[in-house]
Amino acid sequence: MTIYLKPAPSQVGLTRWWRLFLLPAGVAVVGGCIWNALGMPLGWLLGAAIATGIWAAVGLPAQAPKPLQRAGLLIVGASVGLWITPQVAHELLGWLPIMVASAGLGVTLAILATPVFARFSGLDKATAYFCLLPGGVIEMAEIGEGYRANRAAIAALHAIRVGLIVTLLPAALFLLSASGSNQGAVDEGTGVVAADLSLNSLAVLVALCALVSWITARLGMPSAWFLTPLIVAGGLSGAQVLPSSHLPYGLLIAAQVVVGFNLGAKFKRDTLKALPQAIVAGVPILVLIGLAVSVVAVVVARFASSGETPETLVLGFSVGGMAEMTLTAQALGHNAALVAGFHAIRALSVNLFAGPLWTRLSRLPCFQDPRSQRPS
Repeated sequence: MTIYLKPAPSQVGLTRWWRLFLLPAGVAVVGGCIWNALGMPLGWLLGAAIATGIWAAVGLPAQAPKPLQRAGLLIVGASVGLWITPQVAHELLGWLPIMVASAGLGVTLAILATPVFARFSGLDKATAYFCLLPGGVIEMAEIGEGYRANRAAIAALHAIRVGLIVTLLPAALFLLSASGSNQGAVDEGTGVVAADLSLNSLAVLVALCALVSWITARLGMPSAWFLTPLIVAGGLSGAQVLPSSHLPYGLLIAAQVVVGFNLGAKFKRDTLKALPQAIVAGVPILVLIGLAVSVVAVVVARFASSGETPETLVLGFSVGGMAEMTLTAQALGHNAALVAGFHAIRALSVNLFAGPLWTRLSRLPCFQDPRSQRPS
């Protein structure tokens, strides 16, 4: 008689974590190392995202623990917030009308492209609409599901949108821009290179950001684990409670790898295989939208009196992910605080108005679809 022994729960848990997170995380780190060694812009993030994306696309599991995902976003948000001086805060307020206009531009282009995308993708118009909106992956999937949209399709297309922009835009700006990458470590008011934040100050800042982020996330704030640390650190830095400083470089590398891992893990094989027509139709439309907003950004930079670089405005107007585009600005030495401001305004606007706007659009003849019904 053969006796089968049931594995101990601790052994099963360790095996699960090894397959689900530890092994693909190692792959992400190796990818980041290679990409960074090649001198590519945003190497740690892109290398981790590409390596993890390939891992997930061939059907292997990859998922980071929620606390780690949130920690990565928190570090990125806090690092940008530390750049905010009173001068930068005043500058952000001056750009507010353009920020709102850029948010409206992204939404308008998504609306115009919705009927075309729905026709060629085979998706209903509600799903096509929520796929193209420049909002967060999780937020758009959750809001769209409430309007009978296909959650899996929305998540897949948003992952592809962010992946395309994050892969193509930094490389293009790196080739076109002759600026250095050390601007982020310099205090704009004094020109002095900022030092690393002390360990005590770092511990207090991280704990405070985590507490306030947990509260704002519970209250339903979009992108709470990125925006809240940015606001908290920015407020402390702008009020000069914290000295001119930045987070340790090693911590920022770890945050980039975490953000890249989370991005790559969204390219799940089952989802990609289930939506080939939507993906083939969506990629050129997303690229055209990205090109259109980039052209507008360059025109605005040309006629703006602030002297802000076209590269900064292209990153601000872009329809990539908030954390990814902010990190790109940081890595290329552009105004990351301004880029984060553009994306924050767009995220808040899209998340707040996506549902009510679709309720009104769906009454128009060109958006009516028997497969798409509004919730009663």
